[in-house]
Amino acid sequence: MKQITMTIRTLSPVVLSAMSNATVMTASHSYFSGPIVRGILAIRYIQQRELGVHAEEDEAFLSLFFDKLRFVAAYPLAADGTRAFVLPFSMQKSKDGRELLDLMQQEGRPGFKSMKGFGVAHGAELAPVNVRKTINLHMSRSDIKAHDGKERLAGRSMAGGIYNYEAVDAGQSFAGVIYGEDKDLQALCDGLGASKWFGYAGRSRFTQYGHCAVSLSDIEDIPQEPVETGNDTICLRLETPLIPDSNIADDAATALGSVAAALNERTQGGFSVELGPQKIVAKSEPVENFVGVWGMKRPRVQALAAGSVFCLKKDGGWTDADKAALQELLYAGIGSRTEEGFGQLRIWPIVEHTVAKAVAEAPAAKPNAMHPTVCHYAEAIIRKHFIAQVQVWAAEDVQASKGYFPENSTHFFARLDALLGSSEKNAQNHLASAIGYELGNASTPFAKGLQKVAVRDRKLKWYLTEANLSDMPYNQRDWQLLVEELQLEKAMKVIWGQSKLGNIQSSEALFYAYWHAFFRYGRKAAAGAGKGADVE
Repeated sequence: MKQITMTIRTLSPVVLSAMSNATVMTASHSYFSGPIVRGILAIRYIQQRELGVHAEEDEAFLSLFFDKLRFVAAYPLAADGTRAFVLPFSMQKSKDGRELLDLMQQEGRPGFKSMKGFGVAHGAELAPVNVRKTINLHMSRSDIKAHDGKERLAGRSMAGGIYNYEAVDAGQSFAGVIYGEDKDLQALCDGLGASKWFGYAGRSRFTQYGHCAVSLSDIEDIPQEPVETGNDTICLRLETPLIPDSNIADDAATALGSVAAALNERTQGGFSVELGPQKIVAKSEPVENFVGVWGMKRPRVQALAAGSVFCLKKDGGWTDADKAALQELLYAGIGSRTEEGFGQLRIWPIVEHTVAKAVAEAPAAKPNAMHPTVCHYAEAIIRKHFIAQVQVWAAEDVQASKGYFPENSTHFFARLDALLGSSEKNAQNHLASAIGYELGNASTPFAKGLQKVAVRDRKLKWYLTEANLSDMPYNQRDWQLLVEELQLEKAMKVIWGQSKLGNIQSSEALFYAYWHAFFRYGRKAAAGAGKGADVE
């Protein structure tokens, strides 16, 4: 048996629906379950092989996704790239967080509480791994009663209906694993057509949720789980929930007995689950999921939760055949729906665990990993900030230049605005050419106006017919201070990998925005001259 590691990077918030008692709140899991992992890959496989709505008729598809392979849940990655696991229910920590104890080998003590969530272990050091999640408020616009579409057109709820989505934040990485024989994994890779692609998962995908980047590793060997031969008993933990074949998970000992029974079938026997205090620490949980093809939920079943731990005893000592059988069973899974990743087992070492420094989520993507669409919109936002600022500066320059305005200059500025035109493309050359054609001779009121109006101690004619873009009045301002105040320096470096302030300052878009605003405000100031009017 071999494996492929599947990494999922959230590019937008992702809602991985979890059961909740709240009527206006959709809770989210902190991981991608096995059925979701299988669904992401199945959608890609169906698209690449063009199976359409009749994928169930394809023998290869059914064999890979419903029999041969095991699609195991994607758990969060720690900062060092290690895939986390669900912390065993036997683990407790002191209230000050400095000490750990394991109920599988130690008695409980006052001042300790259960550990929850995910963690990674490096030797005896155990550290938590956190998953960032956010609750987003939405307004209901369903128009269920009226069916007239008014709520959606208005963009708000007429009745004030609200609901909340809890979502896994964007910018986090998760790793799932696909187990199977080499030839089956290769067939899967061939059917997928690529090792990297973009996809969607979870609730409300294709709107503001669910966008992910998916990547697959090469086919690799499965790590060998260490079996300590000095003791007849080993401790196992559930990597994923275990759904018993009998669908009765209330009795943990009975459900876990299927593990011993499966090993006894593969070997000479002698396996059993130990009973008694500090032998089993388990919890039950319901499992349900929504099947998009059906448009309905799958029947709910009870399972032993991931993180359950128990002791497995082998009478007469371990043989090499026993170890090989256990190794196979750990990754093949036990119980029902093993193809969806349920029933995965791992060895839990009985050691005195110590506290490691808390491990945060995987590091943020590098600047050049930002999606091109995100870069496009971010760049547009930054340019709009700069355009708005030069328009403000144009209004200030008009106020400072009013003393140089010629008489009856309303028409003068209106004419300049008309010569500027309506397009920012090649605006500087277009305006200079239009003014040259308009001048005729230096004695016209229009020519005299160009010579009289001064902006920042330079004649208007010089700016419009001779100066470079770098000489414009707005480029005599403190741009660096502006960038620092708006905190745009970091944003530009994230988008482009460097500051492109100089390129923006020399753009035709700023030239057009400034002079269009200057001519407009100049006309209004001239019209209000002598009446105490100011530029708005």
